[in-house]
Amino acid sequence: MAGMAGLRASNLQVASVALKDRDTVAGTVAICFDLSWDFSWKDGMHQNWDAAWVFVKAYDEYNARWKQVALAPPQGRPVRGGGGYMALPHSIGKANVPFWAEFATSHTDYGEKTVGFFLYRKDEGNGSNLVEDIRLQWNYVEDGFLPGENLQVSVFAIEMVYIPAHTYIIGDGASPASLYADGKNLILKQDVLGPQSQYMGKVSSETGWTYLGTPIPDTFPKGLSDFYIMKYEISQHAYADFLNTLAPEQQANRCSASPYAARGTMAMAAPGYTSNPGQYRNYIRVRTPAVQGDASMPAMAARFGHSITAGTADSLWDMETNGGNVACNFLSWDDGLAYLDWACLRPFTEMEYEKACRGPKFVRKEMAWGYQYGICINSAGAKEPFFIDPFLPSERAVDPSACYLETGRAPWVMRVGGFAGDSTRRNQSGATYYGVMNMSDNLWERCVNVSTAAGRAFLPKEGDGLLDDAGFAEVFVDLYSTESCWPAAEGGGFRGNRVSDRTYAESTQVKAGEGERTPYSGFRGARSAPPATRFDLRGF
Repeated sequence: MAGMAGLRASNLQVASVALKDRDTVAGTVAICFDLSWDFSWKDGMHQNWDAAWVFVKAYDEYNARWKQVALAPPQGRPVRGGGGYMALPHSIGKANVPFWAEFATSHTDYGEKTVGFFLYRKDEGNGSNLVEDIRLQWNYVEDGFLPGENLQVSVFAIEMVYIPAHTYIIGDGASPASLYADGKNLILKQDVLGPQSQYMGKVSSETGWTYLGTPIPDTFPKGLSDFYIMKYEISQHAYADFLNTLAPEQQANRCSASPYAARGTMAMAAPGYTSNPGQYRNYIRVRTPAVQGDASMPAMAARFGHSITAGTADSLWDMETNGGNVACNFLSWDDGLAYLDWACLRPFTEMEYEKACRGPKFVRKEMAWGYQYGICINSAGAKEPFFIDPFLPSERAVDPSACYLETGRAPWVMRVGGFAGDSTRRNQSGATYYGVMNMSDNLWERCVNVSTAAGRAFLPKEGDGLLDDAGFAEVFVDLYSTESCWPAAEGGGFRGNRVSDRTYAESTQVKAGEGERTPYSGFRGARSAPPATRFDLRGF
């Protein structure tokens, strides 16, 4: 009846998962659990906060598949309970501070369904969160389960950051391959002088949005509306959790190794990168190989875990002490989109990336943390060890003043949020204006580009929690559409050096390997802020 652990970030934990108050006549049951995380905040000055995005999967024994749970639709305005504001028929038992819940929907094969909710602080403040006895109502019969069927659920949570709606300045006035904007309407121009300007991607807002004279559709997210973005890159713990909810034929396309490979086989490192795994620091492995099915029984999926040594003892597969919080590299474009569809999120655009990094301010040659430069822990002349407590949840840079790990240089990747601590400043932790981590360091950020027709055709529809039979994302406009809302790899690009720098998005290297798994590429996702359940808290 209980499920897997949550997707960890800032010690984000789901605990005490249980099913209660089952009604076999009505076909309903309460999904109950506790949720906690550290380093939480709500900032009144900048009108932003961090939030937990919570969604639930249920196991279909007959088909040997995990399915997305459609929660009961929220009924009217949220009401005050023991721990905060949540719309009926859902509730919060108690919490250390008052919380506010926003439910969100996605388009599914059966219409709009409530697929999850954001949970965040009601009042300004910061600290650790503990929310107990969250109760979500689930009509499991409507999700295709029988009234008396054995039920098993897993509750997942991902830490997100809210980016408010406002204008901002695109471009930093100096990066050699950045966007910059003309016009006085929504995004202000920063002049770029000298020969570098010939490499710039020019966005105009004088007479409608264009990129080098080509119209940008109104539907393309430009970062002006509010949205949520993952606070951290997808961790190896999180990606292993994702793989463990897929069928064998889906798993085969979402990692480099076969799900039927022997125990201990490295799952993610692409061919050509397996000779020195310590350099690339990805230790997701096959823990239990998949089992072929037959006419009487469906195939049993592989179980993936994280183990540095690939030993046989179960304790060596504990992702909490074996680098599970290290950012997951070797994610292709299709891998990332599949994860986001599964998590009911969406990719973000390179303009949303700029907005999440810089806020409303302008800093010339800006890195994500608001300064021109930082201290690189693996720069020329740096000597190992680079990390304290390597692979542990407490992994951090040896240099306490460091704020970035240069993408593409050994040792390639570290723990998500690895520069942040209890007392680190923004420029030490590498945080963006809004508190998003690792946006100018660690792994390159894959996002939807504005420079190609495929990228500009992107529609910001969120995933519905279900992949196709081969393990690929499928997000459509409506029930009758067969064309994806999300672009193929040619519509994606890389960010992650300076805020405005599009060097990697325009490079021959990237263009030649847009869909490949590489040791320097990771992923994170976003979700448009849900307007349907937002209410003014001053009325409470």
